[in-house]
Amino acid sequence: MRNGISYADAVRLLGQESTMAKVLTGTLVGAVPVLSLLDVKDEAVRLAGEASGKLRDRLSGLNRYDRTARLEAAQTVLVVAAFFEALGELPLPFDPEELRITGTEQVTLAGAGAIKGSFVDSLKAIGPAGFRADQSYADMLQAIEDCHGELAAALIRFISGLAVRDRLDATEWARATTAIEEELPEAARRKFEELHRRLALDVPEFALWQQMIDRQRVATGLGELEALLTQVAARTRTPEHRHTLSRAHRVVLDRPIAQSGEVPSGMRMPTLAEAYVNPDFRLAEYGEQADPSAEWWWDKVEPSDDIAGFLARYFTSPDATRMPLVVLGQPGAGKSVLTKIMAGRLPDGDFLPVRVPLREVPADGTIQEQIEAAVREATGERLSWPELTRSADGALPVVMLDGLDELLQATGIHRSDYLSRVADFQRREAELGRPAVVLVTTRTAVADRMRFPPGCLTIRLEPFKEEQVGRWLAVWNAANRDYFTARGLEPLPPETALAQGQLASQPLLLLMLALYDADANALQRGETGLGQAELYERLLTRFARREVDKHHSGLPDSQAAHAVETELRTLSVAAFAMFNRGRQWVTTQDLDDDLAALLPAPPARTTSFQAPLSRADRVIGKFFFVHQASAVRDDASLRTYEFLHATFGEYLVARMVRDVLRSMVARETAAGPDPFFGRPQPDDGLLHALLSFSLLTERQPTVEFLRDLLPALDREPATDLLVRLLHNAETRTDQSYADYRPGRNTFITRCAHYTANLVILTSLVAGGITADRLFPGDRRPVRSWPHLTSLWYARLSGKAFESLVRHFQVERTSRHGTHNLVVRYIGHAEYRRVGGFEPGWDEDGPLPDSHTLDMVHFLGDRELDGLASAAEPAIMAADLRSAAQLFSYSEEAVEHLADAWRLTARMRETIEAITADLRGEYRNDPGKVAAAYRRATGSELPAEVTGGAVADTDRSDGAQPGRNVP
Repeated sequence: MRNGISYADAVRLLGQESTMAKVLTGTLVGAVPVLSLLDVKDEAVRLAGEASGKLRDRLSGLNRYDRTARLEAAQTVLVVAAFFEALGELPLPFDPEELRITGTEQVTLAGAGAIKGSFVDSLKAIGPAGFRADQSYADMLQAIEDCHGELAAALIRFISGLAVRDRLDATEWARATTAIEEELPEAARRKFEELHRRLALDVPEFALWQQMIDRQRVATGLGELEALLTQVAARTRTPEHRHTLSRAHRVVLDRPIAQSGEVPSGMRMPTLAEAYVNPDFRLAEYGEQADPSAEWWWDKVEPSDDIAGFLARYFTSPDATRMPLVVLGQPGAGKSVLTKIMAGRLPDGDFLPVRVPLREVPADGTIQEQIEAAVREATGERLSWPELTRSADGALPVVMLDGLDELLQATGIHRSDYLSRVADFQRREAELGRPAVVLVTTRTAVADRMRFPPGCLTIRLEPFKEEQVGRWLAVWNAANRDYFTARGLEPLPPETALAQGQLASQPLLLLMLALYDADANALQRGETGLGQAELYERLLTRFARREVDKHHSGLPDSQAAHAVETELRTLSVAAFAMFNRGRQWVTTQDLDDDLAALLPAPPARTTSFQAPLSRADRVIGKFFFVHQASAVRDDASLRTYEFLHATFGEYLVARMVRDVLRSMVARETAAGPDPFFGRPQPDDGLLHALLSFSLLTERQPTVEFLRDLLPALDREPATDLLVRLLHNAETRTDQSYADYRPGRNTFITRCAHYTANLVILTSLVAGGITADRLFPGDRRPVRSWPHLTSLWYARLSGKAFESLVRHFQVERTSRHGTHNLVVRYIGHAEYRRVGGFEPGWDEDGPLPDSHTLDMVHFLGDRELDGLASAAEPAIMAADLRSAAQLFSYSEEAVEHLADAWRLTARMRETIEAITADLRGEYRNDPGKVAAAYRRATGSELPAEVTGGAVADTDRSDGAQPGRNVP
């Protein structure tokens, strides 16, 4: 937990000099006077009254940090005063004057060392309960009541050691303890509310914390944050000259949300302040069992729509200078934009914004070095951190370390301790008189790669809701009203954007949709019946065409179409670079290598087309829906690339697979079989390179896209081709694309991935593929299926194999004595064991006997071990019964049968336990139990459950034992 000040600290900080104050803080030198608890109560209340009455004057002229410290002290004093005021009004069977502090308690007060758990120890250590930005006013009051409860328990222990306790009989003592334990905490909390409400009339921060401050809720631009912080400003006037950093950050608010090169000519981009829609967020404190990278952890937290109110409370809270605030979100969620808005909104004089884009500063530098590098980049001035804090003239620095995920991702440097280093930096600076607030932004997905300091506050930015999408589009449409009118276009309505699902939920992706629709209302015209795959195709094609027209205008249509396809193919290679490495991002070097292996630079052209395709940062980085993460290490710029939404990459993977297959089918169809030598082995070099490192089902949206795209192929030739590829996979010798090595898979592991992906594609193309079609010519094709699946089970990762089982179902069929199976895609549907199990053994293979168990043991597979352990009693009992039949009645036969009986004991005990449970349920409600049993089994309850009687209650007319009843 984060450390706050104690009551002793608070009294000292507020400058109280009375004898009682010295006693409470342990600073009295000499003899300690004999005091009663009433003396303590009177003095505590008086101290609180003086602190509250003079607090406004005491705050005058203080900077933000010192002012917040005084407010924390005042809160602590109020907590103690409220307790003693309530205690004074509590009906007790003794006079509080009798509660005299003597003996050991006097020594404790004198500072000779507190007794752990004593009343005075608890009193001195009490803090500003609930004075935290992550708690509502109601939460604060509850925390204070809990604090008063702990103090009440310590008070009872204190009274138990005094003479007054000996005078009370059992009834009086019970009445006293009940009053102190049960009535005092609630009464003290009500007293605190009264004191706090009075203080809020003079001190605006207390009104802010009580949520009683005058507010005008504004949903865009975080303008309300600036208004709230100005209202509670420590300084009474704006400085004559704004700090250079404040000016640098303020001008960003008036810049457009997109660069002019990314938008059509004539379109007006709204400014950052206009278009920024305040996001919803979830707020949590990091503690034990916390997992900020997991969805389930955040699902337990209710979202909030008041980010301006939270940030205002946070920046005026004591926690802000003790621990970093971590801001999480998906790519495109607006983390970086939030830091830009905050940096521009913080009031001059109270705060000094210091925004540090971690992509632009030395990745391996210290926190201080990174701050100094960012200041130099923003202002052109070389200022050390101490010089910067002195130049702030008392303003509280707010350091925003933006993009920790980019630093980790681009450099690969292990910086799991980065947040701990930030907390250490804050602690050091506060001790040196240079306190600072620090925020750190990072992607949610990499939060598991860093250690969070215990007690660290974390917020996660939420996707846009419907009203937020509408709010953003209202600004967009208003800014471009003239553009739409001049071109006869309609503004983009929210319902059209919302129909695109997750693409409308992130600010950058929503901008992408808006830009797409601004070109001839493309989104609106395609709204009816437009599938997701078709939408992605149009979006990506339109943006690729815009890039081609921007850099190479005037190309003939055929060349322009080729150039667009080249752009999309390059993006597809980037998507495969991420897919085959099992990541959502790829480094520049890896992408350069993949482009060189899969798409070598095209030959020189007479027309001026684009640069060679081996430069990832030049080819991929120009698309604004591809997020570029950067960092600087050893003066070298390191970059990685990531799609703003993962489904862009997943669609591009599916698209390239479709295109490669279509090209292969076309070649096969055009060539036809050779009349003398038959069909040659298909040229599958590119398909094998792409599909032999990862399983398609590991990115389930890719399979969904393939399901939409593959029906466009000619089904029969495509199915025939894929089946031939499957059977040639183990013997293929093609070494083309040998330089494409996104992973270190061995030949057999690549074969497992490739064959599994071929079956996935075959099933999708054919709409479900049967065993006799997968294994043509096999006398018993069903027997060939486990040979193939055992390869997958042995060589695929557990996660990959599980993804295959989760999305593809094997349905067993039997007709006229012929067994078959169908491999069918089921998406997110629940796997059903269609056809059930068919225990049986190949006549050429071993029977299920002890040797079978030996083989399973030899294999050492834990899942097979589990099945073998379950089956062992039955297998061994059958073995022993067969052995017993070799003897006529004899002692050996009896011993074999007795061993079989012993081995099946566990099964019989399970049956007896189930029967006993059913019998107990039957006694409670015969009718319902009989009906439930009938629905589950189609039969009536056995006599050993009913005791011989069959329950007729709730029995359907005409129901027959042993028959399924619909």
